Amino acid sequence: MLVASMLLAENREVYIPAVDDHGVDMIVATRSDSDDRSNVRKPTYQEIQIKSLSKGGLFARIKCDYPRENYWFVFYIKDIDRMWLINSMDFVKISSCVTKPGSKSFGTFSLDLKPTSRTPIKQSQFIITNFNKLP
Repeated sequence: MLVASMLLAENREVYIPAVDDHGVDMIVATRSDSDDRSNVRKPTYQEIQIKSLSKGGLFARIKCDYPRENYWFVFYIKDIDRMWLINSMDFVKISSCVTKPGSKSFGTFSLDLKPTSRTPIKQSQFIITNFNKLP
């Protein structure tokens, strides 16, 4: 509910599906540029999947069968109070694919965001404190 609260505080429309059958925890209505003919802003939607851990940082076995521009992941690690917003297109590029050749489970990934003494902040370009980066 932290993510939904943050989005609502930014005056965004947030919709939460009754079930999470398609890897979408919430839908956020956004507005695109106005249509040239009617000068009316067309609504667009961002799909968000939220993954959180109380500690650690290894997000494993995450399904992302169809990366697309309007599908986002929010990763949150509670013990370090850090949040990442990663578009699914970027997610599949920076993650490790754990799907074995010939597997029926297409598009399963793993992402390690656990801080270490050598790399205290991982994927810093995706760290957020608000959702300004979300269209």
